[in-house]
Amino acid sequence: MKRILPLLLTAVLLLTGCGVNYEEEPGISWEEYQQSQSGEAEAEQPTEEQSYPSAFSMAYYKGHTLDPITCGEGIQQDVAALLYEPLVQLNENFEPVPLLCESWSWDESGLVLTLVIRQGVTFSDGSELTAADAADTLRRAAESQRYSYRLRQVTSITSSNSAGTVTITLSTPNRGFPSLLDIPVVKRSTSGQSVPLGTGPYVFVTGSDSDSLVANSGWWQQKSLPVDTITLVHAKDKDTAMYLFSSHRIELLRADPTSDLVSASGKAVNTPVPTTTFQFIGFNTTSGVFSSAAARAAFSKGIQRDMVAEALLSGNALPAAFPISPLSALYPEDLAPVYSYEGTVSDLTAAGANTGQSQTLILLVNEDNSFRVSCAEFIAENMSLLDWQITVKALPWEEYLAALAAGEFDLYYGEVRLTADWDITDLVGTGGSLNYGGYTNTVTDALLQSFASASDRAYAARQLCAHLLGTAPIAPICFQQDILLTHDDVVSGMTPTATSVFFGLENWTIHLEP
Repeated sequence: MKRILPLLLTAVLLLTGCGVNYEEEPGISWEEYQQSQSGEAEAEQPTEEQSYPSAFSMAYYKGHTLDPITCGEGIQQDVAALLYEPLVQLNENFEPVPLLCESWSWDESGLVLTLVIRQGVTFSDGSELTAADAADTLRRAAESQRYSYRLRQVTSITSSNSAGTVTITLSTPNRGFPSLLDIPVVKRSTSGQSVPLGTGPYVFVTGSDSDSLVANSGWWQQKSLPVDTITLVHAKDKDTAMYLFSSHRIELLRADPTSDLVSASGKAVNTPVPTTTFQFIGFNTTSGVFSSAAARAAFSKGIQRDMVAEALLSGNALPAAFPISPLSALYPEDLAPVYSYEGTVSDLTAAGANTGQSQTLILLVNEDNSFRVSCAEFIAENMSLLDWQITVKALPWEEYLAALAAGEFDLYYGEVRLTADWDITDLVGTGGSLNYGGYTNTVTDALLQSFASASDRAYAARQLCAHLLGTAPIAPICFQQDILLTHDDVVSGMTPTATSVFFGLENWTIHLEP
């Protein structure tokens, strides 16, 4: 964990609202927030004697749905994570662990996955979780904006309450598919409600003055919880949520530290939250310098990934030489190249970048994110070696996409949220929807298919990554991390994962004033 004193946080929060627009509910107004930042209103700060809050509180969008399938990213999803549980959860190493299902199995073709629903699980109203509930949630998810991409291979979802099973049929084999099933399950008969019933450790309660989450006395896991009640405080927007945290009106907030500048004051602790958000350099492989695999591989090996992650991204990223998170057991650490300046010059020379004839290369980047622009400029400066003079061209989002689609670049700085099965077919597969560089390689395509269908995924991942080192359709840089903000000494024992900041909640300790 990193301490910030005072906290000058460079972050935009992933707090996209969902559902209806909310106008008149009581809460912190935009005017109050502006006054607090300009000094016209003094933010509430705890005194030295008040070392702990009297209650644990979180922000939420009052009046917006908490249905985890239809709700967007941000604080609403974090609140929902305490109400609902998935069939499968990802642990700190991105490994799928059974939760609402107790096991799964594949047929011989690798196309049909059967999940056995755990017995004895009940919703917060005491009714039993059924296979039909799970199947209904997955069907809704397959049609939702949030989950449709990860479930794009699904052709059918059926259930049998008598057998207690859910059967999922895929269009192509994907042994990593269980990693995609960290989708919160709701009770089928309540799925149209703004707060459907779930099986999680807390229950949503509406009060006369405020809403709250109250410990679910019938929670099937029967694990200890760090606090019986969590107070919910209405936030109108992301700026309000930051103000609520800096003024100690809420005690926990997840933030994205690589976007717009937002300042907050006060003592705080940030805990890294792993993500599948992958940053990389893409190449124009159809023409110019980077039509050569040797040139691409030399460039990729020459990137100072540690410097980008630690200095330019303030330690809020994990350097990665492959398109798999370094936290994953599938990441082949021993294959990762070690940077050296002399080695980079030698590799570039061998790749033909030392002819004495200067070449100007264009590196595209989206100007809307200052962090990515800084990363692109750093890489361009450090890789402008021998014949190469790399110029960064920062464009607005729409112009950036248009230039990518038209192939008007030598390199580009890209970011994509990968799925936890680490499928990069769309990124580097022949004809992939995100394959802007036009890369095509039959061996790569075969290894991608082998990785998806292999029972021994670690071996297949190693084979694929070894191949990518030599062909370098892209140059991996890092995986971004979010941060979980809490006030100094209020919360301890946190081990957030990519899919839940509350992973291992039973191990949390929350300090409150009596």
